[in-house]
Amino acid sequence: MKGKWLFLFLSVLMLSIFKINDYQAFAEEELVDQQTVTMNAPQPRLVNVGSGVLSGTYVTGSSGQSIITMSYTYTPTLNLSLGGKPMIILQLPAEIANQINGSTATQQTFLSLLNGTVTLPSALIGNVSYNIHDTTHGISLAYSSAYNSVYVIFPTNLVSLLALSRWAVSFNFDVSTLYLNGITIPPASNGKDYPIKGTFGSSTDGLDIINLVLGNVSQSGVINMPSMSIGTGVPNVTPPVINSPLLNLQTTVSGTIQQTQNSSYTYTVQLTLTRSDGTSSPIVISGIPVDSSGNFSTVLASALQYGDSVSALIIAQSKTTSNYIQSLPSATQAVSWPIQPVTSISAVAGSTQLSGTAVQTNAGTYQVGVQINGGTIYTTTLNGNGSFQFSNLPMFQGGETVNLFVQGLSNRTGNVLVTSASYNRTIAYLSPTISVVQTIERLNAQGNWETAPSVVTGQTVRYTLTTTLTNQPATWGNQTLKASIPNGLTQLSGATLIQKSSSGTQTPVLGTQLLTDSNTNTQYWYYQNTLSINNFTQPNTSFTLQYTGVVAQNTTGQSLAFSSVIGGADGGGTSITPQSSADSIPVGDGTLRFVQSPNKISFKNIPVPAHTTTYSPSGVDTSLVIADGRVSKSQWQLYVRENQAMQSTTTSKKINQAFVYRVNGQDNVINTLASKIYSYTSPDNNNVVISWNQQNGVFLKLTPSVNINVNESYTAQLQWILSDAPL
Repeated sequence: MKGKWLFLFLSVLMLSIFKINDYQAFAEEELVDQQTVTMNAPQPRLVNVGSGVLSGTYVTGSSGQSIITMSYTYTPTLNLSLGGKPMIILQLPAEIANQINGSTATQQTFLSLLNGTVTLPSALIGNVSYNIHDTTHGISLAYSSAYNSVYVIFPTNLVSLLALSRWAVSFNFDVSTLYLNGITIPPASNGKDYPIKGTFGSSTDGLDIINLVLGNVSQSGVINMPSMSIGTGVPNVTPPVINSPLLNLQTTVSGTIQQTQNSSYTYTVQLTLTRSDGTSSPIVISGIPVDSSGNFSTVLASALQYGDSVSALIIAQSKTTSNYIQSLPSATQAVSWPIQPVTSISAVAGSTQLSGTAVQTNAGTYQVGVQINGGTIYTTTLNGNGSFQFSNLPMFQGGETVNLFVQGLSNRTGNVLVTSASYNRTIAYLSPTISVVQTIERLNAQGNWETAPSVVTGQTVRYTLTTTLTNQPATWGNQTLKASIPNGLTQLSGATLIQKSSSGTQTPVLGTQLLTDSNTNTQYWYYQNTLSINNFTQPNTSFTLQYTGVVAQNTTGQSLAFSSVIGGADGGGTSITPQSSADSIPVGDGTLRFVQSPNKISFKNIPVPAHTTTYSPSGVDTSLVIADGRVSKSQWQLYVRENQAMQSTTTSKKINQAFVYRVNGQDNVINTLASKIYSYTSPDNNNVVISWNQQNGVFLKLTPSVNINVNESYTAQLQWILSDAPL
């Protein structure tokens, strides 16, 4: 037996020295502030022998209130030694602890309202019990907000705990009494019971041992009720309701209480404001009066900001005693900031600006952000009328995706607090502006091309269609050219198509086709670009389509119509509206010709001549007019000859060579051979009028003859011959 007891003593001794060095530090801490407890990581050497019994019970008081009892008893099964003072810890339900943790005064009030006893072993009389508030026997009652625990430190540092000795703490509290002292216990958060814990240990172990469950020493349990009743002896004060919404920069908070006011109490509201930016501790505003209708309102010293939160509770102060009732806090209400997104924008390719609208309905400092193709974010101020404008952005090329959003800024720090929903748009491609120039030229007598206000038959003409991209940063893609070929054009050449870059480099382009429109039976030149590499992206890039032809002889008096249609797509592949142009020029006669000539020359009342006499015509029905429409002009000659001699209309009498053609007073006999009477080189296509007067023209020259009878009519026929070469 001596050997056995020696073994136990040595084991206990080893346990007793593990924490001796920490005890003095803990004791000093306790003298300074009972809320501060030396923290030590739990170790396996903590007390783990003996039995612990935890209970949480309740009874109903005379007014229907709940009276709660929490007890913990520890009985060692072996003789043990501790390194510090024995200690029992009872962890309150979180629902109670949360009501008292924020205030040392409230914690002390809670402790003062506890009724109960502590029990510890006595060397002389076994176990002894004292009032839980006893201060004459070295018993210490305290509260730890860190562990939600009421704990008792016993007045002993004996090195041994005798087997079967008992250490116990039992206390109760009246829920209505707590309620009258501003401590309101909410219903169980799990809806069924209130969890509790209890454990025994040494002061050198620290309060953290409440979190351990080792053997039978540390115990967990519940107070088996879903809520604790205050009964009917005191008025029920419930959380108030804060009017909502609370908005950014709001400076007033108002609300209502949810019960009829008891005339024995004065009701006020306490607000707790927590700033989202952490610039200060929660702000508590107390003493906000409640009017007879249950309404309250207060003006804040500084405006609310998005993300701040506000809660409220009611304090009903007894008008005759120091008792007061404090409700549970209301639901925390966050300050909101409804922020409207961008609703419209205006931006075009080729511009560095973007403007838009995002009208807001709530006060605040706003900015608008834009992100282009997921890249850099640019910001600008949102004006009070909801308009905004960005300047000096990268130039839009068309096709960019822009993401715009409105941001609300803190009036305290300038930081972004809230961002609206995104507004996404694609910048439209700039529709290409295409200059279309149709040129019609004619080949002149010198072999040079000149602008053709008109053409003549047989003349070579040249048609040129020039299409130029003029705006930036537009793209003209999938280009199509359709150039008509006028009816009445012969000897058609092939068409050439030249692309000219913005720097002036010219490149022949293949692929022009000669097609026929089946509806109009007219021909046209057609080209379509199918390669994106050939799209026009730089201004002053152009196509020049050109061909020649000869004006047909049967088109005199008509017009040669030259029309074109251009089409294509913008940079996004969207078809552009086809662009049409049309010109026409008149066609003149391209020959040397009589414009008009006399059909009738009259000689009336001619007397029978006694000698050779020359007579002037009594009437000429029209002038003799000649025009030279030839492109290359040369001298032309006018001839006349007697096609039919003068002959009686009633007899067979005939007078040959009865006419002369007088040129500048000189008479020339008109006979059956062609005689040149006029020569001229026309400077242009204008009419040349041959003069008829006393010095020029056809005259009748008669010599006395048996073939001339009185009162007889004669007719003759002359032939005019126009030639561009001698006969």
